[in-house]
Amino acid sequence: MKRLGAAVLVTAVGCTPLDVERRTERGPLLRTYSQEKALNERIPFATTQVQWPRLTLAFTSADICRTEQHGEYAEDVVSTHYSRGAAAAVSTGGIFTVLGGALLAGRTLFSDTPNRSAIDAEGRYGVSSRDVATGWGVGLLIVGVPAVVAGIVQLARGGETRETRKTDELLTLREVPCQSKPVDGVVELAGGPGPQPPPRLTINGALVLTADEIRELSFIGLALDGTPVTLEEEDLDRLETFRTCATLLASPVDPQALAGEARTQPDRLRVKRELARGCAQLPGAPAQPLLDAIESALGSTEL
Repeated sequence: MKRLGAAVLVTAVGCTPLDVERRTERGPLLRTYSQEKALNERIPFATTQVQWPRLTLAFTSADICRTEQHGEYAEDVVSTHYSRGAAAAVSTGGIFTVLGGALLAGRTLFSDTPNRSAIDAEGRYGVSSRDVATGWGVGLLIVGVPAVVAGIVQLARGGETRETRKTDELLTLREVPCQSKPVDGVVELAGGPGPQPPPRLTINGALVLTADEIRELSFIGLALDGTPVTLEEEDLDRLETFRTCATLLASPVDPQALAGEARTQPDRLRVKRELARGCAQLPGAPAQPLLDAIESALGSTEL
């Protein structure tokens, strides 16, 4: 019977759920790979090429591709199983068991004489000290032993488990033009103040503007067949530089005027020098005579 009770106790304790804490530990990088997906959003783009005094705008129609860079890592999921009251149950149950066992083992040390100072209604004397010690010992064992067994089972079920798995992480995401092809159409130079210039047709996917033409045009954007055209930052900078140089290099170089400007407005002339340096980066642009004259004018005032 006692064995049956112990088996029932262990089974009941074994079915008691444990508390679980999980943490993830990142492991080494296993590999990297890329994924590219077309978004089916074809839009017009334009690139610029300069050969002074001409600026060529080349138009293409391109899809937008989403390029994803992924990293595959190994990671460990560590699960810690524990019971909050297991240690306390073993400690308290152990104390009760030791006390109960001590009382039962030493019950012969207590008197077996009934307690004659107390008598019940039927004339029976009170229990002896030995009976009291025996009762307390049995009671403490009844409480202490199950607590110890339950605590030991819970502690045995506790511990850590480790599960290794692969995880995927998105490292970078870019959307870039892809699958481009030349396209012809009607180009609108739009957005500037004043009257809008007339639309122009591309030839073999390109539109050529001269420095004289672009100096007279005022526009801030391009449209191809009514759809806004996208220019990369480098091409947009080249377009703006060409527009600036078309005006800056239109007048003949006047060293005397530059010398006077160096004396009266040196900061303005220094800005013009930086613009001239930018013009000198354009293939074929006749910016060197202007740049040399500005350097000479500024050098004479700085002596």
